[in-house]
Amino acid sequence: MPYKKHYKILYLSEGYNVYERRFLDKMVERGHDPLLLSYCSGDILKIDKVKTIHMPFLGSFVNRRHCHLLTRMCIVNHLRHVIKKFKPDILHSGYIRFHGYYGALSGFHPTLSMPWGSDVLMRPDKTEYDMRIVRYTLQHADMITCDCELVKNRIIQLAGCPPEKIVVFPWGVDLMIYRPIEGLSPIREQIGWQKNDILIMNRSFEPIYGIEFFLEALPSVFRICPNVRVLMIGKGSLEGKFRSMVEEMKLSDKVYFMGAVDDQTMVQCLNAADIYVTTSLSDGTSASMLEAMACGLPVVVSDAPVYFEWVQDGINGYIAPRKNSAAVAERLIELLKNPAKCMDMGRRNLQIARERADWELNFDILEEIYETLLRNRGKKGK
Repeated sequence: MPYKKHYKILYLSEGYNVYERRFLDKMVERGHDPLLLSYCSGDILKIDKVKTIHMPFLGSFVNRRHCHLLTRMCIVNHLRHVIKKFKPDILHSGYIRFHGYYGALSGFHPTLSMPWGSDVLMRPDKTEYDMRIVRYTLQHADMITCDCELVKNRIIQLAGCPPEKIVVFPWGVDLMIYRPIEGLSPIREQIGWQKNDILIMNRSFEPIYGIEFFLEALPSVFRICPNVRVLMIGKGSLEGKFRSMVEEMKLSDKVYFMGAVDDQTMVQCLNAADIYVTTSLSDGTSASMLEAMACGLPVVVSDAPVYFEWVQDGINGYIAPRKNSAAVAERLIELLKNPAKCMDMGRRNLQIARERADWELNFDILEEIYETLLRNRGKKGK
């Protein structure tokens, strides 16, 4: 079919996190017509000029095995009805274990499948049932996009997909928003930390991010660097546990829980900080890390394989073994005692972000995928 600049996109996903908001916002900005369809329980995004269909009562039975066949039939029938009415050019599906799977079952083409990381790196190993679903979804997609080579290689291993079917690009960050800000960040004045060194941790408070290993490193850091303070940003199921850990270690005056924040506040927080930290146990390309790099921060990260695609140990950050709090403390102390090295690493990260993580440029790649799918419409992915 002839090239179309603007597309009708059925965006089939959970539809609740900040990264999906960025995808949908950019689709609208570029003149596309997206429809967000979610079967996830809980609230979903409300975005200007994005139509939404939310059917949580169907998705609520997904994890109940005795209801799974009926649930699958109901969701697929509903999805086909939406497709018939909306008449999308492309079905763009995320989270392959659920929404991506139902997209594959719908039989619609062309379909772009977009794994998010752990749904490929970890979930398939839980049960043979999960493995079959992931393989089916990947094999029936017309194209697949992911944010790092690690995930691409795992997809090839899991489903035998040809490499040319998979397009890798980091989703990136808006460099007009995430950038260094001159002068003292108002966050420092707000908390009263104008003269302190600040570490920032802004991952969701969930098990996969290994935040407890960062918290366990803090007493050693504070003994050597008593001027340090810690900014914790986010929310999640383990927030109560982490607050209790901080209280038990008698660090409540040094660790500040700020909750979830919007982009503008996050930029101020990153510009208030001196070092970004993530102790994740598994990850795709971390948008939160890229945001920190775009604000000119040095990073201390775990040795989850994806980070080696962005961080050279000792060059633009430090890499510490997963679940090793002592090693995390050692790397943090090394940076805190060497401000010149911090500044040099931060400058390198700013350059990396500008070269590789510009969301405005990287979204062009997604539009090229859409164009390719429409040129090859009717050819079923294998």
